[in-house]
Amino acid sequence: MSQWRSMLFALLVILATSTLCVSSCSTAPPIRLYVLTSFTRVEPVTQATGMRGVAIGVGPVELPQYVNRPQIVTGYNSPELRSSYAAQWAEPLQDGFTRVLAENLSLLLATDRVVIFPWKSFVPEYQVVIEVTHFLGQTGGEVSLVALWSILSKNSKDALVSKKSSFHESTGSSEYAALAAAMSRTVAALSWDIAAAVIALPQ
Repeated sequence: MSQWRSMLFALLVILATSTLCVSSCSTAPPIRLYVLTSFTRVEPVTQATGMRGVAIGVGPVELPQYVNRPQIVTGYNSPELRSSYAAQWAEPLQDGFTRVLAENLSLLLATDRVVIFPWKSFVPEYQVVIEVTHFLGQTGGEVSLVALWSILSKNSKDALVSKKSSFHESTGSSEYAALAAAMSRTVAALSWDIAAAVIALPQ
């Protein structure tokens, strides 16, 4: 009899554990995926007409490792950062940043000859190298982007332009979609900076 009681007790424990698991799993919030977005439509920079067909290489682009992860990381002026299981990037953030920057520069400089590092047979006339030192934001707050970037030419290892750019954008909402949109706007602002510097170079 005691053996049957032990088996019955064990069975009840297993059933209770299974029920708890099913209940907790069913109430877990769904994972939402987000991406950085490029310009949907923008007129090329006025002086870019003479740049048509110029070959631009974008990269390497480096982001801080604490943001280059699937989960969206938030934080601003605090040393404490938070990541969200339910809000994640649909692609590595570093890849998304590079992709959007390349798409924006293609539009701003009116050229289809834009490639992302690494390239093989392609020889860009100008190469944009970027080290992002800060790329964070807070839902319902602000987003900040700080980047050190240089423009190199195919004929020289020395930088033609070296600059530090800083941008801030308000999210305007506590939604992660608004956060991703604000981050995209800071990448757009950086794109304008770089495009203007390329156009200002002696042709």
